[in-house]
Amino acid sequence: MTRLPDEVRDEALAYVYAEFDRRKWEQVAPSERGGVFDKLIADEQFSELLRPYYTPAQMRVWLKDSAAKEYPRALEGIGPTARYTRRGYPGPSVLVTATLGADWTVVPDSIEQKPMRCRAVSAAGDEAVVVWGSYRVLRDLYWAASGARVEGEGRVAVVITRPTMTALHDAEWARVRSFCALIGVEAFTVMYAPRALTEPRD
Repeated sequence: MTRLPDEVRDEALAYVYAEFDRRKWEQVAPSERGGVFDKLIADEQFSELLRPYYTPAQMRVWLKDSAAKEYPRALEGIGPTARYTRRGYPGPSVLVTATLGADWTVVPDSIEQKPMRCRAVSAAGDEAVVVWGSYRVLRDLYWAASGARVEGEGRVAVVITRPTMTALHDAEWARVRSFCALIGVEAFTVMYAPRALTEPRD
């Protein structure tokens, strides 16, 4: 597809992410996301931005494979699209404390993405790798955790994040634990929800 001019892409992302923020996109079921894309394409304020460059079908592809795909990382404060959202996750330190304990902290500059992961260290000097994301990306989490084990990491934790207090279905949680047991890593599930940012990101 044609590459959008930077100023057009910026304006389109700002518009789309405002809509994602309003809807709490991470809580929108996969089966309902296509309908949101359709409504955006039917929204003249949005579609007129992209109409000189894309057909409606191409707008949908851009929404799904560009804007929506980058939104989870934007909520983590990572990547160039992070500045377009006014919401953000509380950060990996919350996950590390909730899973490994209060005496564990995130190793500076260790945060990576695709999937999200970091190194953590305890007050006693023990180390671990923490990998996190929603149940939807279990395959990616499993692959990253497997890679960490292959590379010799002694302690690896997979954290399935939830946007609300609602627990995973028993079958889902059993699947997570079974996969993690196969490669000798720990499994956790933690509520991890974006919150409104008090200041825009740079």
